[in-house]
Parts: sequence; C-alpha cells; structure tokens
Amino acid sequence: MRLRRGAALALFALTPLLLLALAVGGVLFLRQGGLAPYRVPHGGAALPPATPATLERGEYVARIGNCITCHTTRGGVPFAGGRAFDTGFGTVYSTNLTPDVQSGLGEWSPEEFRHTMRNGVSRHGVLYPVFPFAHFALLDDADLDALFIYLRSLPAERREATPNRLSFPASWRPAMIAWRMLFYRPPAHAGDAGRSPQQQRGRYLVDGLGHCTMCHGTRGAMGSLPATGHLAGGTIPGMGWYAPPLDGQALARWSTGELARYLLSGTSPHGDAYGPMAEVVYSSLSHLHEDDAEAIADYLVSLQPHAARAHAAPEAVSADGSVDGVAIYREHCADCHGREGHGKALEYPPLVDSVAVDAPDPVNAVRMILYGAVAPTTPGNPRPYSMPPFVQRLDSAEIAAVANYIRASWGRGRADLSAADVDAMHGIVLD
Repeated sequence: MRLRRGAALALFALTPLLLLALAVGGVLFLRQGGLAPYRVPHGGAALPPATPATLERGEYVARIGNCITCHTTRGGVPFAGGRAFDTGFGTVYSTNLTPDVQSGLGEWSPEEFRHTMRNGVSRHGVLYPVFPFAHFALLDDADLDALFIYLRSLPAERREATPNRLSFPASWRPAMIAWRMLFYRPPAHAGDAGRSPQQQRGRYLVDGLGHCTMCHGTRGAMGSLPATGHLAGGTIPGMGWYAPPLDGQALARWSTGELARYLLSGTSPHGDAYGPMAEVVYSSLSHLHEDDAEAIADYLVSLQPHAARAHAAPEAVSADGSVDGVAIYREHCADCHGREGHGKALEYPPLVDSVAVDAPDPVNAVRMILYGAVAPTTPGNPRPYSMPPFVQRLDSAEIAAVANYIRASWGRGRADLSAADVDAMHGIVLD
C-alpha cells in the first residue's frame, strides 16, 4: 500500500513537468512546419499568369538558388533530380523538379510548393536538411511563385526518386522531427537594421536564395548549422573541400568591386574559383545581375569578424627530411607562381594570401596539387588558365613537402603534412 501511495505521489509531482514537456514539444513541433503528408489541392490560390517577365524572374531565381546543379545528374536531364549528396550519415538523392505528374511537381499546388520550400515538409514527408529550407524560408512570395511557374514551364521528365541510402536512425524519416526539434529553429526575418538597401538585398541573396552558409558555415552537432557558425568557414560535408569564412576580416584584402567581379567571373587578383566554388560560379553566380553581385559583396564585407580563428604555427617540414620542398617548388611551381609566390596578374594566381595556402585545413592546397585546377569558363573569364595535375609526377611525400613549403612560406595554417596525410586526401571528387 505504501509503495502504491508513493508511486501515486511521484506521478502527481511529475505530472506538471510532463505536461510542460509536452507543451514545449508541441510548440517546437508546430514551428517545424507540421507533420507530413502536407498536401494542398489545386483549389487554392491561383498562380499569376506565366508572362515572359514572370518566367524570366523564375529562371533567375532558379539560377541564383543553384537549383539546376543540385537537381541534375552529370549529363542528365536538367532539374530531373538524382544527384547524390554524401551527408556523413549516408547518401541523399535530389528529387525531380520537372512538371511530371507521377514523379515531379505536376500535381503540386502553389501553396504546397511554398510550404515545402519554407518548412522542409512536403507530401513525401519531412525533408532532410540537405535541402536548404531554412534559407529558402527567407524568400518572398513573388520569388517563390515565379520559381514555381518557371519549373512548371519546363518539359516534363519521368524520373522516379532514387532511394536514399542512410544509416539508422537517419534512414527513419520521422527521426528528422526529433533532429529538427533539437537543432533547427526557423530563421528570424530581422537583422537588416542599420543596413543600406543594397546590403539588405545582399543579405537576402546570401542568407536566403544563395544559402551560402550551407558550404561556408561551421557545422555543429549532428551536422547542424548553429547561428554561431554562420559563414564562419568549414569543411563541406561529403566533398572534403574547405570553404573559407566570409566576413569583413576574412575579405579584408578585397575591395567590393573586386569581390563582385570574382562572383561574376570566377577570377580575381587574389585568386580564382576552384573545386566546388568553380561549379557554383559557372552554373549560378556568373548569371548574377551586376547590381546583385555588388549587393552580395557589400553585405559580406560589412559583416563583423567571427571569433578569432586559431592557426597553428607553421614549420617548413615534411615527414621525410630527405624530400626538399623548396627544390620541388622551384622546379615545378615557380615559373607560374613566382619564386616569391606573387603569381602573375590574372593569369597565374598568387600564393601569398591565397585561401588554399592560408586556410587552417590544407586539403584545398593538396587537392589542387594532386589533380590540378581550372577556373570556370565565364563571360568575364572566357579563356581561363589551368594548373596541371601532379599526381602522376610527384609521389605523396613530395606533394607533402611542397605543400608544407608553400604553407610555411605564405600561410598561417598547418605545414607538417606527411605522405600519409596526402594519401588520405585522395579520392573525393565532385560527382
């Protein structure tokens, strides 16, 4: 009897806490966009007419949002989906955005499209955060409607979704509800106080449509993107490349005009776009209106510096003391980049103050030495210079030695690479 009475008293005492937990959980759940399936019939609000101006606007939104890159396989039908994204928890495949009725957006209503874009919840369930709904939540109705109209104007292509290959519990889609309640909060629509109209436009493009922090953000627990890591730099999941921080301090050597021209052309006096950034410039940023490129640049250089980023004190060493990084550099690199690392105008990028040389993670420098590099072909850079690969000319110890020499001479990051480190950086390429 005493045990029963004690249990009853304990339950009575815990009831308020349980009710509070349920209430908090309910509020957080509703803030995530609700539970799938979410389907709004075609009886909802009508779309604006598909005028040439609306289609042009929608195509521009799709370009700057880089929809075609993520939703197109190599050599595949544009926007038909199927591109693989390695998340660290397995592989997620992009979906079909063409107006096919069975596998695409053919039966979707405008309201359903807006809800999915802003909340990451569609008729298929809670979407994985590989899809940047947290950023698209900042988009206005006019851009979302124009995008939907443009996608509906594309030729329909039947392509069923490729099943994701994820480990448990990520493979269980309802687990995403718990993840979102723990790590995701809908973005605030504030932050423009004191900013010029141009900087406000830049913020809309960077934090919203361009979703730049998906690559340039510092990741938190379970692949999350906490506000403290906004544009603070980090390793791109599944690709291994390092995306540098973007703020007034990190971009101090750039003028606003230089940064805007870099976004449009992929080249600058401070270096060119390589790796994943080259793809973004080619397929997306090179299509920016000039005033939008200037708005992005103005916004980025206005950002306050992130917390101090520690750099290891570099040492010009390699695991094998018999390998002379200086000699390798002078034989294979100095003709283009110069003995002092200053490069040559817009032809051969400088190594002094280069992101790849100065970054805390040496992976970009090693990858470019291994596989070479080509800046994107753009209207502003129609005949880009290329760097040849050295993977078949230098062994791993030699690549480590020359990378150490370069980073110790003109950078502040790690300069103690070994042959084993270089071996570990092989193999991850854009799919």
